[in-house]
Amino acid sequence: MHSRLTARRTAVGAALIAIVTLAVALSASAGTKHANGNTILIGSIAGTTGAYGSTGVAMVNGAKLAVADLNARGGALGKKFTLQSYNDQASATLSSQLFQRLVSAGAVAVAGSGDTGPATSAMAQRLHIPNIGAVDDAGITIYPKGPSQPPYDWVWSWGLNTFAWGGIAAHYAQSNCKGLAVLHDPSTYGGGGDAAIKLAYKGSSKKIVLDDSISEDWSTGATVGLNNEINKIKKAGADCVVVWLTPQDTARFMQTLKSTGTKLTVLGNDEINADPTFSNLAKSAGNGAIGATLTTQLHPTAALSSFYKRYKARFHIAATPFAVANYDAIMMLGQVIKTTKSTDPNKLKDGLNNVKNYHGLQGTVSFSKQNHATITEKQLTLVQYNAAKNAWVPIKK
Repeated sequence: MHSRLTARRTAVGAALIAIVTLAVALSASAGTKHANGNTILIGSIAGTTGAYGSTGVAMVNGAKLAVADLNARGGALGKKFTLQSYNDQASATLSSQLFQRLVSAGAVAVAGSGDTGPATSAMAQRLHIPNIGAVDDAGITIYPKGPSQPPYDWVWSWGLNTFAWGGIAAHYAQSNCKGLAVLHDPSTYGGGGDAAIKLAYKGSSKKIVLDDSISEDWSTGATVGLNNEINKIKKAGADCVVVWLTPQDTARFMQTLKSTGTKLTVLGNDEINADPTFSNLAKSAGNGAIGATLTTQLHPTAALSSFYKRYKARFHIAATPFAVANYDAIMMLGQVIKTTKSTDPNKLKDGLNNVKNYHGLQGTVSFSKQNHATITEKQLTLVQYNAAKNAWVPIKK
């Protein structure tokens, strides 16, 4: 099992992390909310610090708005909803402890984690409690044997999906590139994108000429040197590269390309344009980078536009797809609880697997025993960063 926490720590550093992790976990238990006869507890685990801290904050904020909206609509089963959220600090160990703590407190489901999805997925399978929302962007975190094989049966992902983003990047490269290089982190997040790219290239006349795993430090966001990788990409003869790394490392990669005068078409993962982290760091060096976005973001419904306004008014930052994902997940959970008239885990599991044509902010979605990820490649639009406008512009077909 991998998390986004780098594997390159020293033994001393790992020991210190373990001590801090245990201390945080113990202190967290003192403040855990417990479900009572008048409330329905929903748990939230998200990395609100580190490389993907902005993503974690968005996930928590989306969950807060959903719980508030559910309660404004009367709650469910004559009860109000409550939310308990924890920062997993990109630590799989801490995430597992927090998941168990939330379940012990009476949580009927846990949203997240974006950083440690493999850990929360494993705990969901072990404890038979639904794991929902932005769960490490789906992919092999939920489908460990690939998209055609059964998913983990206690995990459902709303929103971004590494299989979708990897697929659309690969199909662009097949049509526009002579040779493709792929740089990705070694976790299930990077592995999901890499698996989708390889699947798209299977049987193609075009080739993936380089496929390298890059260890990163997700806990702090510190960047890694990528000059050697650029030299390997050039030597392999690639003219395009998928950089499936943190926004910080992707920005540094493009700055290095600019400073060395290297010409490559760079395709990013689902984080490259999810929020301004990449563009704020890369600045002019990021010009021309390609990503994909949910088409609903480019053409928001009235409901989504309203959500954006309410989110900005309450949190004073712009909403990201991860906020929408967790909002939709918890709103749908509320509907399933009302439909099944129960918070029993097995009834919630059956209810989630039978959701049909749910109209969420991200679009109309359905689930089944096989389909546990909402977003597909068909729901995405390719965009390119225009540094002069500081905007992501749809690519004309």
